[in-house]
Amino acid sequence: MKSNRNESIIKKIRGLLAIANDNKSDEESQSAFLLAQKLMVKHDVALSEITDESGKEEIKDGQATAYKKLFWWERTLAGIIASNFKVEYYYNNKRFSGEKRRKSAVIFFGYESDVQLAKEMYILAYDAILLYSKRFVDNYYNEDEYVFRTVSKTNDLKNSYIRGFLDGLESKFKEQLIQMKEEFGLMVIKPKEVSEAYEELSRTFGKAHKLRIPDVEEFLAYRRGRDDGNSIDYTKSSLNDEVIGY
Repeated sequence: MKSNRNESIIKKIRGLLAIANDNKSDEESQSAFLLAQKLMVKHDVALSEITDESGKEEIKDGQATAYKKLFWWERTLAGIIASNFKVEYYYNNKRFSGEKRRKSAVIFFGYESDVQLAKEMYILAYDAILLYSKRFVDNYYNEDEYVFRTVSKTNDLKNSYIRGFLDGLESKFKEQLIQMKEEFGLMVIKPKEVSEAYEELSRTFGKAHKLRIPDVEEFLAYRRGRDDGNSIDYTKSSLNDEVIGY
């Protein structure tokens, strides 16, 4: 028998997930998911305790991007999110009617609540990368009138900044996981059932292509990106404030 205290926690987690599922696109949804996840880790509540009577939460996949030509950093970001939010990921490729080249989408794979949280965090980080990299490049040119804006220079600045940003983001997530372990004495690990289901699914995949990541050409841009990626607040309200004030 579970204690009344545990039943109360489970009820609260279920309520938070219900709020998140009611509206998956707004800030309230994302906040509810994050709080539910934190409570589950803190009180060692298993997914089976908050799901339906069968005691099993369904393993699903969820599309995180539109079908398009994915940039190197979109693929790298998917790996960072998957490593820190208990899901696997893969790319689904399609060739649309009338188009010669295939397009790809990032797909997260895992328990439904974890997939939804991973998608939310991917989109927030994606928006942050677009916003902050553009700001950095524009400020770089504005601050030095003797530097001419060229496609090559802009690409070097943007790629170097984003590489730093992703390294900073990954470091931030790792620090959060360490804090969770130290504060609650628990580790956030990928469910065994998800890893096994993904291994079975991966047998249907085609040959993987090596991801080409640009070299760091502008070290100032890299350092600034790393600092920004590690320090900003990944919530919709903060990003909305940035957009308004930009």
